[in-house]
Amino acid sequence: MPEAGTPHLARLQGLVTDLVLAPEADGFREDAAAFSAERGLGPDDQAALVLRRDRWLLYRDLVRTALEDPLLDAFPVTHALLVRQEAWTWAVDAFLASRTVSSPYYRDVAPAFVAWLADSRWGQDRWPFLLQLAHFEVLELDVVRHPDEPPPPGLLREPASDRVAVLDPAARNVAYGFAVQAATVEAPEPPSACAWLLCHRDRDGTFRVLELTPHVSALLARSQEGQALGPAAAELGVDPLAAFELLRDFRDRGALLGFRPA
Repeated sequence: MPEAGTPHLARLQGLVTDLVLAPEADGFREDAAAFSAERGLGPDDQAALVLRRDRWLLYRDLVRTALEDPLLDAFPVTHALLVRQEAWTWAVDAFLASRTVSSPYYRDVAPAFVAWLADSRWGQDRWPFLLQLAHFEVLELDVVRHPDEPPPPGLLREPASDRVAVLDPAARNVAYGFAVQAATVEAPEPPSACAWLLCHRDRDGTFRVLELTPHVSALLARSQEGQALGPAAAELGVDPLAAFELLRDFRDRGALLGFRPA
């Protein structure tokens, strides 16, 4: 067995990476010895790989399936969209070939896919909403899986002009250029309309989406930055009494933990 950190081990690891992440395995399937030699492996390794070629091809299929399964779980709507256009396999192949996934944990595969879409802009000339749709889908996982945290001490139940709103740590105040929350597996293309959303989990742990106005979204953002609700509402032209009533509703739904002095 090669020792950890040796050039030989690095060459073996490189071969496995190339075999698993390349879109096709034709080179290895047709001539495993030449495939190995191109990667600096000697005659003994070449012979072993030729002897166990079918096992290595099976291993490749298993690893690729294991990497694709988290994508299917995390992106049902994106998957439905691309499958209809016969582009899902194309997207997965391009993602794996980019070698964006570097974490050993399956939970990091879906965020890596969104990062790859952002960096590569894959498919966004054809589906300009694709990145935002995928981001919204992985956001749901982020919210639902967020660790439970005890609320900070000293929170107040009622909003006031000299207080700030304290969001639940799992909640996300986000804006999109498409109404991604309206997309479904049956109708995966979102309407072309801006959306301001407060995504949170209720007290049962279920993912929920509250649709906001741009002003309310901005009010929450300013409050999170430490600006008191009264001055923020005045600058944004928001009726403070109506805003306070809305914030109470957010608190009752579990999106807000409460309020504290600014």
